[in-house]
Amino acid sequence: MRIAVIGGNGQTGNYLLPLLVNEGHEVISVCRGNRGYFREAKEFESVREVHLTRGAEGFEQEIAKLGCDVVVDTICFTKDEAQAIATALMGSVAHYVAIGSIWIHGHAVYVPLEEGECRTPTDEYGKGKLELTDYLMQLWRSDGFPATVVHPGHIVAPGFSSIVGPQGNRNLGVVEAIRDGREVTLPNFGLETLHHVHAADVAGIIDAAIRVGKPTFGEEYHAVAPRAITLRGLCEEVAALYGKEARLRFVPFDEFAKDMLEQEAADTLEHISRSPSCSAAKAQRELGYVTKTTMEMVAEHLTALGML
Repeated sequence: MRIAVIGGNGQTGNYLLPLLVNEGHEVISVCRGNRGYFREAKEFESVREVHLTRGAEGFEQEIAKLGCDVVVDTICFTKDEAQAIATALMGSVAHYVAIGSIWIHGHAVYVPLEEGECRTPTDEYGKGKLELTDYLMQLWRSDGFPATVVHPGHIVAPGFSSIVGPQGNRNLGVVEAIRDGREVTLPNFGLETLHHVHAADVAGIIDAAIRVGKPTFGEEYHAVAPRAITLRGLCEEVAALYGKEARLRFVPFDEFAKDMLEQEAADTLEHISRSPSCSAAKAQRELGYVTKTTMEMVAEHLTALGML
């Protein structure tokens, strides 16, 4: 099949493009052309790049002109963007796969959350992802538009981008502190949760949905590790990687925030106020795909950074 990946040089695309090439597909990476791939893979030599910018006049029509069987859209963020691309592709594409987010969920009642539960996002990003998801699901029911939406957790692309770490923000200085046996402060009791996913697993779930085809139309799938992890648990597991025990101190969030940079404290609050714990069962059951554990991807990331 001919498959276009919009945002093909991003975190997910760097894993998805080689996967699709190895399966014998004709692969097109749609990107702005202002950066290369962060992974080294011979398969990129077989990928055709098309340089387009979302938001530019005629973007969606240019995607349609590519004549693809499948379009994977990793950079769709709003209902308006989904509506524009769906209108351009209606009747000409066999499968459209969009990236959503677990941020479509609000505060959980029961955990782990299934895809259809607690769809009450708390910020504009989550609201945009929910609106585009609901639009695409309805468009399948009303007009037969063959859409699937994949909802990633906190994406880990080892060695490339920073990860959401043991304090619920992206400051990996806390890992160095754990490694060196220094005390680490956590907000509250450290029992709030994070839910990561390896970029390779986001790609793998997309690929599995493409292979399964029609049964995934009008369906949503979480792309997350098999289980969420607590801040405290992540500290303890990271310490174990270094053969040590974590030295932890727990304080109320307001006290915790006083010792943090303003942005880091805001990032922590953003994550712990949600404390996501999402079910990976549907992707396992319907797509036959099992994701990596949190510590598998964290260890890979720290190794790539030369920290392990």
